[in-house]
Amino acid sequence: MEWLLADPSYVIFLAVDLIAIFSLVAAMRWLSRFLVKPVTQHSEASNIETAAAVIALMIALTGVTTGQFSLSIFQEWSLITGYGIFALCLLRLGAWVQDKLVLPAMNLNHAAQQGNTAAALITGAHLIGTAIVIRSAMQWTNQDANLGIMALLFGFIISQCLLSLETRLRIAWGSNDLINAVDKKSNPTAIKAAAQHIGAALAISGSAHFASSIEYQLELAVLAWLVSSVLFLLIYLALSELCIRIILPKGEIYEGGRPILEGAIFVGWGFLLPALAG
Repeated sequence: MEWLLADPSYVIFLAVDLIAIFSLVAAMRWLSRFLVKPVTQHSEASNIETAAAVIALMIALTGVTTGQFSLSIFQEWSLITGYGIFALCLLRLGAWVQDKLVLPAMNLNHAAQQGNTAAALITGAHLIGTAIVIRSAMQWTNQDANLGIMALLFGFIISQCLLSLETRLRIAWGSNDLINAVDKKSNPTAIKAAAQHIGAALAISGSAHFASSIEYQLELAVLAWLVSSVLFLLIYLALSELCIRIILPKGEIYEGGRPILEGAIFVGWGFLLPALAG
């Protein structure tokens, strides 16, 4: 209780943060339910995408809730709520970009509405991946709202470009396995693709420390992050594929659950690569 006696205002600021977070999470939940209107009342696919959207928003919010409180309660509320609404809009925009511009032939939103859980897993992974990169951008700010909004916007643009590149490369190298997985509602293959997408986001976000040291030279910081992110993505894909070829021999390609095992390796390298580089 000593920390409370030393600074009683801490509880007030914490309560303000929690109220803002609860409100934002509720807004994301209802917005996701509105955008993915299930044909059946209790659609598993709709719940999967909604759950991913809620997790994604919470991940993004850790970028702004980390660190010191603002100078006043109103500033704290405005900071959390403003960034949260902006992040919420960017996350849903990112899902729309993937559905309509990157994978237009798959029509993921319509498939999820029809109860296709594989489509929901792909969209959910993109939401979480975008949030991971947004979080790393938000941590540049040090409570500087003007710089933070710009960093957040650039982080979003970088995430969409590189995650889209990862998706297109996966389709090209996988002989349309991703498209077939959605068509056939193959959840194991969709889980592998989702894991690779999230791992790529982790690898990309790990390169943000190259930009954080020059955060007040925004143009140079963004350029450094963009170049290092491309390198991290390519190295991540190469190391993951090499690891899969060594650990999971080709002769066992029909082993049950293999796509999920491959997905685990992708996520693992998503965590390992930034650690090795740091």
